[in-house]
Amino acid sequence: SVRSKNTKNILLKNLLDACIGAIIWWVFGMGVAYGDSGADTGNVFIGSATTGAGAFLAAGWGSSASQYNGYTMALWFFQYVFAAAAATIVSGAVAERAQLTAYLIYTCVITGFIYPIVVHWVWCDNGFLSGAFTAKRSLTVLGGCLDFAGSGVVHMTGGVAALCAAAIIKPRIGRFDENGKPNAMPGHSSPFVVLGTFIL
Repeated sequence: SVRSKNTKNILLKNLLDACIGAIIWWVFGMGVAYGDSGADTGNVFIGSATTGAGAFLAAGWGSSASQYNGYTMALWFFQYVFAAAAATIVSGAVAERAQLTAYLIYTCVITGFIYPIVVHWVWCDNGFLSGAFTAKRSLTVLGGCLDFAGSGVVHMTGGVAALCAAAIIKPRIGRFDENGKPNAMPGHSSPFVVLGTFIL
């Protein structure tokens, strides 16, 4: 929970996650995640940002080509929301400790590179962890995995990033006394914490 003096800061970070995440996902993320995603073609580690449904800068969208139809645009939006959710998980872990500029750089990296690679691994037909991957089945021990709702792809990616960030940044100033005992830091609003949990 965030103290009241930092409420505006955390709200701004979450808003910027959505805004910057949309641009970065459109420019890079969708292509890295879904570019060249045929089941027996393409790279098993990372998508091509120049071909396929996730073409770089959403190239060709709105044309008469069948792959750039309403479904592809809906997929882009649906996946963008997941990318923004993965990015915003970290905002709570670094609350009151990360500078805005550093946080925005992190947002660009996770929505444009880290999260899309994990999406490609699991949700793309030729990702090496995908349950639909048939071309080089020997890469996976049990034949791939299925992540229907994003608990691994979205929440584990965001959670691991949050854990790494919290370990690097260390505790909030004033969180512990000189003997290492925790000081009380009451949050801003318990009802908002519960509401945010339900919304997520």
